[in-house]
Amino acid sequence: MGDTEPMEELMSLLRPEAVLAKIITGGGQWGVQKPRYGDPAFCLMLDGSCLLEPEGLDEIELRRGDFLLFPQTPEFTMRSRPDATPIFTPLDHSGETYHGDTSEPITMRMLGGYFRFDPASAALLVALLPPVILVRAGQPGAARLTRLVELIAEEADTDGPSRDVILKRLVEVLVIEATRVPAAPELGSRGKGLIAGLADPVLAPALRAMHADVARGWTVEHLAGVAAVSRAVFAQKFTRTVGLTPMQYLLEWRVALAKDLLRTERPAVAHVAQVVGYQSATAFTTAFARVAGCSPSEYARLAAAETTGRDSTAR
Repeated sequence: MGDTEPMEELMSLLRPEAVLAKIITGGGQWGVQKPRYGDPAFCLMLDGSCLLEPEGLDEIELRRGDFLLFPQTPEFTMRSRPDATPIFTPLDHSGETYHGDTSEPITMRMLGGYFRFDPASAALLVALLPPVILVRAGQPGAARLTRLVELIAEEADTDGPSRDVILKRLVEVLVIEATRVPAAPELGSRGKGLIAGLADPVLAPALRAMHADVARGWTVEHLAGVAAVSRAVFAQKFTRTVGLTPMQYLLEWRVALAKDLLRTERPAVAHVAQVVGYQSATAFTTAFARVAGCSPSEYARLAAAETTGRDSTAR
């Protein structure tokens, strides 16, 4: 698989698409409750402030210049102040949105964006990202994120050639940049996942080695050797930090890569098995089915049928 950095490889499989961006404004005292969206969303605070209460997470006060990314958007409440009663509001990705009373002074103005990850890889790969990424105004990297969001909004408003391709690339860079910036102090650690693993000086060399040569016959002992710690210490630290055991992580990653090959290049199953590190098609099929719930051949057929159906609808 070459010397690709793990986060770059992650983004190559997630393939952001269907990018939308719009201005969201709040006036006076207001509050809204939004249903779970599931797909990723981001916002850049342009003016004012608001309180964001994502389901299962601590309340976050967003202020001018702050950037926030949900890799998987939960149900959330957003309001101008703690005592504002939220009104349930369906998700609406079209046009500019205004919350509250238009006759009252504006208390918040943000640039919100939505997109979708490739569903074939999203479930596993989004689980390797933290539930929320928050970058405060003035933090290192915040200015770069602001420029990227502004470019996304500008491009989303055009009808120019290659618009969708440019938007996808901008969102890829946005997510990678967001994961490179240290977490806002109040969020503490980034929790479990690939970013947490790459931030760990013990685990990072092993993760990079695994991604650089996924077909190698890795064992926990080999990986612990790369990390320069004992097998027991490595296994415990990896599981606690990444959220999967080393061998389960390797299995899940190999299956994610195999899915991508089966959907995009459709080679023989034996070839895919060799590329992702299995000595026989039988061993690969067993491992693949354990994770994906179907054989590689069945998965390839379903993916081909889905692509044909999309192409027919587009005509």
